[in-house]
Amino acid sequence: MSGRFKPPGQCPVCGEWVPRGAAACDDCGACAKSGWSGDTHEDGLDLPDEEFDYDDFVAREFGGKSSKQSLTTHVWWWVALALLLILVLGALVPALR
Repeated sequence: MSGRFKPPGQCPVCGEWVPRGAAACDDCGACAKSGWSGDTHEDGLDLPDEEFDYDDFVAREFGGKSSKQSLTTHVWWWVALALLLILVLGALVPALR
């Protein structure tokens, strides 16, 4: 078996210990397919760019509801409460007669 397919013991890219039989370095991801090269350890990963603004992303994705959404939510809660009240009263009125 050539050294290209066998883990080197110590990763030549990051220096971490690579156990026997491991397919890749747990620390940097270098592997036999990459030839234990540090140039390819991020291939295939969808990593954000250096200028990625995490706070902006969170605000856009998980930001507060708009006032229109909030109003709609309140209206539905009142409709549900009114229907529940009607059902309860509808069940109690015949029982009281």
